[in-house]
Amino acid sequence: MAERKIYMKLRSTLRTLAALLLVVSLLCACSQSGEPSHIYNSFFGIGDEPKGTFFSPSATEESTSTIEPDPTAPVAPYVPYTEYERLYESDLPECSFYEIVYERPDAEAIIAALNDVQRLVESGASCEQILAVYEPVDRQTTLFSTMSTYAYIRYTLDLNDTYYDEEYNWCEEQLPVVAQAEEECFIAMSQSSERKKLEDAFFGEDFFDFYDENRIYSNDRVVELMQQETALESEYMALQSDQTIVWEGREVLVDTVLNDSSLDYYESLDALRLYYEKYNPLCAEIYIKLIKVRNAIADELGYDSYADFAYSYTYQRDYKPEQAYSYLSSIAQEMNSLYNIALNSSYSSYMDAEQTMELLAGVAYSLGGNFATAYEYMLAYDLYDISESTSKMPGSYMTYLNSYEMPFMYVSPTDDIGDLMTAAHEFGHFVDGYVNCNTTSSIDCNEIFSQALEYLTLDVADLSSDSRESLRRSQAADAVITFLNQACYADFEARLYLLDEEELTAEKMNEIFCTCFSTYLYDISGFEDLIGPGWFEIQHFFIAPHYIISYCVSLDVALQVYQCQLDDGSGLEVYNRLLSHSSDESILSLLEQTDMVSPFTDGRMAELSDFLLEQMG
Repeated sequence: MAERKIYMKLRSTLRTLAALLLVVSLLCACSQSGEPSHIYNSFFGIGDEPKGTFFSPSATEESTSTIEPDPTAPVAPYVPYTEYERLYESDLPECSFYEIVYERPDAEAIIAALNDVQRLVESGASCEQILAVYEPVDRQTTLFSTMSTYAYIRYTLDLNDTYYDEEYNWCEEQLPVVAQAEEECFIAMSQSSERKKLEDAFFGEDFFDFYDENRIYSNDRVVELMQQETALESEYMALQSDQTIVWEGREVLVDTVLNDSSLDYYESLDALRLYYEKYNPLCAEIYIKLIKVRNAIADELGYDSYADFAYSYTYQRDYKPEQAYSYLSSIAQEMNSLYNIALNSSYSSYMDAEQTMELLAGVAYSLGGNFATAYEYMLAYDLYDISESTSKMPGSYMTYLNSYEMPFMYVSPTDDIGDLMTAAHEFGHFVDGYVNCNTTSSIDCNEIFSQALEYLTLDVADLSSDSRESLRRSQAADAVITFLNQACYADFEARLYLLDEEELTAEKMNEIFCTCFSTYLYDISGFEDLIGPGWFEIQHFFIAPHYIISYCVSLDVALQVYQCQLDDGSGLEVYNRLLSHSSDESILSLLEQTDMVSPFTDGRMAELSDFLLEQMG
């Protein structure tokens, strides 16, 4: 049983966060800059709406994926996935993603079974008797989260698929109730005379310490509030598909109007205003309710603020909100002067999805080791999608199907060389998920592997020297923009949760967003009506509260990997060292173990600013 120790610890504490982590890897991890698309696309001309070329295994036909690197390119040593020894065996046999059959979990049966285990523990049963009953239930709760994840993937592949939309929402509504029964079961075990034996035999050392201090789902009011939160998140997501405005007397899709090349500058601004006038109030109403619900959760659990709850419980960070706020100030102070330089250093070049995947294959095989093994595994089981579809959700993500121990990579292509960086980003998550079997529990650590692989890709991708250097400058520019954008959003979010309830209005939110935008990016005087309302497009605020700071702290570490690569070619070695230590570690602890610098070190942001300026030059 020893090999399941970390597995059990992570699955039990994170299972109930399946939806959040899914969307986290989804939007955040993935669309790393998280910009409000219409603000930037239609007004400032930065970025593109997701589009691309179909390139994914067929959902109805057997996969015939044959992507290979250039046969003349170097292939570093690696172990074929068929011979690779994973950390854990899966509950269910590995199979193609398209062979997975969705079945709605029986929540009532799982809850009843967990209640039976709790009664058995409270009756004084032995460790052996408890585990004989508990282990099958554990597999069912893991399958529950797996089916929820699968339904979400299927929904994001086709936002018009109401079946999977409804199934995912149903799973989300049930997860807190299942989690409550599971938590009460664990609390009973923690109070049992068999506690130490249960840890030694199955759960892992000090597993129950967590439940001595954290009893979240045992609180009926908290579970009720979490269900309200889920319903509000679903309401917001429903507003994201098929958005329309009345244009020239007809109701038309927003994207159709804003992507109409025949419109002049002022017509585009008029369309943008109509879009904001319609959707900003609707989303603000939802967000106000979400903030109130989340603050109520924190209050019910005795936290000083929702930020304290999110940092401590949801993300298990080893730094405090106050440290993050100080860090945001250093970003504004040291990076703001680089923003305009960064805007002029971006690089764009046509690249279709097939080219992107071919280059990614070359990167994986050039790096070798875990990268090549994970890539072959991904292709063998169709664990990716980089297809084009108007009904597909914008953005990108990696998530994990726990019962199968299989990561899944999702990318919405844009037909631009930036897709290579996006694919590398998500593949970095995929490699971490594959190698560590999803036991890298820290969101901050997760993002290190995605962002650092983008920088390693710069050296090994099969690009012309001109493209490589242009992309290198562009990546440095993207780092500057990411720091400033994400700091802007994190500051905005933090301010809203500190407002008194009577101050929570759409107008106040728009005003604060303008203030933050001017602080971190540039003065927007005269354009407040085109900037202020656009915050609602940033999905993190609604479905992954207080997540955004992770982009900044992890990007700092990713840049340390890049600096090592540029200094002496040791970036890959550093990456692999971090990967081997990340399981069940928080970011500052991981950095201490691997002799790296904390992002919160005095002077670090000034050093990074100088480095990125040099790289953009």
